[in-house]
Amino acid sequence: MAGLRSRLRPGTAAGALALAVPIAVAAVVTHRATGRYWGDLAAYRAGARAATAGDGNLYDLVLRGVVPGVDLAFVYPPFPALLLRPLAAVSFDAGIALWTLLSVLALAAVVARALRLLAPGTPERRHALLTLGGTVAALPTFPVSGHLQAGQVGLFLMLVVLLDLTGDPDRWWRGLGVGLAAGVKLTPLIFVAYLLVTRRFRAALAAAGTFLATIAVGYAWHPADSTRFWSGAAVETGRINADPRWVFNQSLHGALARIGDTATPPRVLWLLLAAFVGVAGLALAARAARAGDELLGVLTCALTGVLVSPISWHHHWVWFVPALLLLAVRSWPARRRAGLVTAGGVWLGLVASTGWVVLLLRGDDLHFHGAGLLIANGYVLVGLLALAAVAYHLHRPHRPPAPTGGRADRTATPAPLRTGGAR
Repeated sequence: MAGLRSRLRPGTAAGALALAVPIAVAAVVTHRATGRYWGDLAAYRAGARAATAGDGNLYDLVLRGVVPGVDLAFVYPPFPALLLRPLAAVSFDAGIALWTLLSVLALAAVVARALRLLAPGTPERRHALLTLGGTVAALPTFPVSGHLQAGQVGLFLMLVVLLDLTGDPDRWWRGLGVGLAAGVKLTPLIFVAYLLVTRRFRAALAAAGTFLATIAVGYAWHPADSTRFWSGAAVETGRINADPRWVFNQSLHGALARIGDTATPPRVLWLLLAAFVGVAGLALAARAARAGDELLGVLTCALTGVLVSPISWHHHWVWFVPALLLLAVRSWPARRRAGLVTAGGVWLGLVASTGWVVLLLRGDDLHFHGAGLLIANGYVLVGLLALAAVAYHLHRPHRPPAPTGGRADRTATPAPLRTGGAR
């Protein structure tokens, strides 16, 4: 908690803590009343216990009954099992309370960081109120509420990556946060590619080196489990989800599976589509970074990553939170209603997508037709439209945005909000 509080100034931290405590209490009460939810946290805890018990059995773990109809497994490298060992030492209720508390604080820290980048001259009191308001607004969106309900790790990883990539570009340790996040969950590896295409080779080397160091730690701690994971378990998507059509899988691969109503969409088609979106997305991210808009670059890279990943759960899309802040804040000074309306519409869609849970409970979350296909692929469609909007924004004449932690920070001074932001 101290690390999160260090990124939140006193007034902002107090407000975030006042919000996080009752949510953590409500989480424990909900679990006691229902005996359900927090499945991913249960898998983390079980994985930590299995790894503590001995080497060689981490990936034999199958957890049943926590989420009805779903078998849970530990799908991460051994390194995070080492970090998660404290969860094995406390009761599940205590783990839910602490994890939820820290997750809400991480969310508030992400909102606070994004607002500092977008409006660097905001007075402290106003910044604290905006951070609290932004955090409250983010809570009912399904990527965030689903994240909290599952007990996921994505909010922490997003915070670490955001702080790493939008901080002082001259820090010798830049890239370590990306490497550490990738060592916990492989999806942040896309940001190593981002560092390469933006020609920040020292940071890319630091990220890659840190990632390899987490693998080495895993091998030193549990060599058999490490060998099993890196020799095949890492790419066994069936251990994560046997059917990519599941509506919670909001990736290009999942969208193709739903469109074709098949658990095995054409592999060549998916690879070609993912390659095209991946190259185009990274090119746009690099262009944004070169223009001095580091936040837009990082968000474009994150968006590209969730689109091209074979499986991107709804909670992987927590990057929507800083993205909507960027859209709303950059639209506000000039009262550009289109941008604000778009941000509000996407927010409403994210809240409404909670309805996917009903499909899951009814057991009809695999087969979609007509308008149902549009709804079931909502995040993917919005993501592709967002990439198109970034391309339009970057290719039209406009004044550069206020500095957001990129290379321009060394020579630029904080400026008022510009009107040329993404729409």
